[in-house]
Amino acid sequence: MNRFIIGVDEAGRGPAIGPMVIASIAIPEKDVQILRDLGTTDSKVLSKRKRREIEERVNLSSLKLNWKICIISISAESIDFSKPLRSLNDLGAEAFKQAIEGVSSESTVATVNMDPIGNKPDLFASRMAKEFLPHRPNLSFYSVAGMDSKCPVTSAASILAKEYRDREIEKLRDDLGFEIGSGYPSDPKTISAVDKLTNQHLPHESLRWTWKTTSEAWFRNHKCPIPVRSVEGVYPQQGLNSILWTEGRSES
Repeated sequence: MNRFIIGVDEAGRGPAIGPMVIASIAIPEKDVQILRDLGTTDSKVLSKRKRREIEERVNLSSLKLNWKICIISISAESIDFSKPLRSLNDLGAEAFKQAIEGVSSESTVATVNMDPIGNKPDLFASRMAKEFLPHRPNLSFYSVAGMDSKCPVTSAASILAKEYRDREIEKLRDDLGFEIGSGYPSDPKTISAVDKLTNQHLPHESLRWTWKTTSEAWFRNHKCPIPVRSVEGVYPQQGLNSILWTEGRSES
């Protein structure tokens, strides 16, 4: 029986601009050394050139060796829509679930190594195991902080997610015609871009309107609370939103 390793990770949890991306990859245990030889590790410590090189080789190997890859992109708009209904952790966990389902079947026997959603890795792994037991009974779940630097398969997922998001940001930059940086609030280029993107009659669709960075830029430009966007449409706030999500400060 072929046993697999499944790695899952996300990129773009904290930015004020662009999507959050979740990637999963499933490979036979015997192929893990291939990823080690490629130099896979946490995407944050690799140069852009090295990440892209590894991504290309992972994609090529997936075609040759029948590895399975799934990418899920959650738009800034979808993140805002979910705000009243669920936490960002819950949204991320649901995307992790979809990504795992995308690279497995009921008969798959695998160890699933995940970077954690939230600050309780053991609880996260237990929750996922419970949810998958009825329809994926042969999956075992593990999650520890820094899994993307400990497991080569999770490292590969980290790189795939990061590169996918980076391309989305590059496309957005080209469409807008000006630099937007990484999308993170620690990036001066991003702060400048958010200011420009909140200077029209509505915030730009690529922004996360529920992020503090975005709402503060809007208030500076318009002297009123940022509009709310939901599945029902866009409408003005009657007062300041005191429960805006506070974005992460470190790059994923």
